[in-house]
Amino acid sequence: GAGAVLWVADRWSPQNRQVGGREAALAAAAQVAALVPGVSRSGATLTALRLAGVERSAAQRFSMLMSLPVTAGAAGLTLARSRTLTPSMVVGAGTAAAAGAMTTVALSRRGGDRASVPALYRLALAAIVARRLQLEGSV
Repeated sequence: GAGAVLWVADRWSPQNRQVGGREAALAAAAQVAALVPGVSRSGATLTALRLAGVERSAAQRFSMLMSLPVTAGAAGLTLARSRTLTPSMVVGAGTAAAAGAMTTVALSRRGGDRASVPALYRLALAAIVARRLQLEGSV
């Protein structure tokens, strides 16, 4: 599935473009796919940008920047619906922000020879889930 497409994009798409209007529109359309349960918003946008030929660091940066309005909107909606700011909400928001910052730093420091690690992780996880479903008779 999605892991295989990201792997193909990492391996065979020309990766020499920067994000322009066409690439931004593609990433926005891919972000809509995240409305489907189980589809990663960042994975969908990153894969679309990589397939469009955007170099990995620019694709990662743009995908992360695209997440800011979505995340802020979700947080604002949650707060508006609850009408109360609880300690657990503050801790949760702080933890999510810290994890996001650490992930962004880690991804920006990763070397070019490890571009397919996220894709391989998703393929391995998909294989494990498929095998478990097969053993349970669900497939």
